[in-house]
Amino acid sequence: MPGQLYAAAMSPVHSLASATANPLIVLTRLLLGLFFVWLGLTKLIPGWASFEGDAVALLGGLTQGTIDSQLALYVLGGVQVLTGLTLCVVPAISLAVILLWLLLVLYGALVVTQLPAMLDSSHLPTVFAQMILRNILLTIAALAVASHTVRVSVPKTASTAK
Repeated sequence: MPGQLYAAAMSPVHSLASATANPLIVLTRLLLGLFFVWLGLTKLIPGWASFEGDAVALLGGLTQGTIDSQLALYVLGGVQVLTGLTLCVVPAISLAVILLWLLLVLYGALVVTQLPAMLDSSHLPTVFAQMILRNILLTIAALAVASHTVRVSVPKTASTAK
């Protein structure tokens, strides 16, 4: 009896969740896409990013001077813009998944190689480190949404329809 009461009470909640799931996934994917475009543009347009000096220094440390830091910043910005655009276009969503994994690896490498530079004197993350951690979280969220979109938009073949 308690199980039936719970099921009856939760039925409207499940109906609402089912009705709003796909539109919310689409909205989230589009908003994350726009966010990545904006994030990339802040690196591509000089003076837009207040943390540009920190980013150049961290990227210089990551590449060990093999790639010009400013060039690395432009490449990162370009990848972020491309990622954002591919998140907004369903036919390109598979490319978005690849780019998001690339960004996740890059952010992870930044954290691992530059951790001392990302902590202040009390061993707490600097503001720039907090932005990188935010980017990691948003990249994971975008990866989850993009992966869901890939899974949903792939046409079923005779072998996968079983």
